[in-house]
Amino acid sequence: MNIQQFESYLQINTEQFHGIDVETLNHYLERYMLTVPFENIDVQNQKPISVAIDDLYDKIVHHQRGGFCYEMNRIFQYYLNIKGFDAHLVSATIHTPNGGWSRPGSHMSILVYLDKPYIADVGFGDLPLHAMPLDDAKDVDAVEDINGYYRAVDIGDNKFHVQKWTDHHWRTSYEATRTSRSIEDFYEPLDYNQHNENAVFVKKLVVTLPKSYGRVTMSANNVTITSQGEKKKLLVTKNNYRQLLYDYFGLNVKIDRLENETEG
Repeated sequence: MNIQQFESYLQINTEQFHGIDVETLNHYLERYMLTVPFENIDVQNQKPISVAIDDLYDKIVHHQRGGFCYEMNRIFQYYLNIKGFDAHLVSATIHTPNGGWSRPGSHMSILVYLDKPYIADVGFGDLPLHAMPLDDAKDVDAVEDINGYYRAVDIGDNKFHVQKWTDHHWRTSYEATRTSRSIEDFYEPLDYNQHNENAVFVKKLVVTLPKSYGRVTMSANNVTITSQGEKKKLLVTKNNYRQLLYDYFGLNVKIDRLENETEG
């Protein structure tokens, strides 16, 4: 992995931001998240996912693609450690919209230790551009973002919740443990999430990218543009999806399920 080319692609300002501190961490997070979309197109196309660093670098920098959590947080944690941060992969379980929980290890996050622990997660799809300090609920500082308020709360027993302020309460996005994991610990959930017919990433196309005005998200049916809390939807078709991918996400890639779609 060529670190200089990686930083050039992300437009990281290494002259101004080069310390082992929150300001530098936030700059790295912001540049990565605004540049690299969260997307599961390879899963949808049944193309095997590699989490080898050189393969991820080639996909993101040379092919200007994104990925899902096992790819995104894998390469970002590697980069943070190269730059001198104490960054660890941690296992998380997604809180589903129906109030239940997904399989353990369904999400891979990053925990960074500075003056206190911080969540530096670039692979979830709806998190702030800056790191979230991890603390007790009574002491934790929420992170304000164009897309809302977020926080990471220690719940005891070596666990924490990542939450977003939604409908006048803190809704838990996922629960994670502080225990440091290796990438090998995620091979089984990675296999499940790219091959099992019950996995949400196998069932549904998801492409999303934060913007200065909000967020843009694409499914197999619509592109949803969220700006200042207001949402606008654009219809996705076989004929326009590639232009939408390029215009909103900078992606130049085919999606087999849309290519094979029969026009009604």
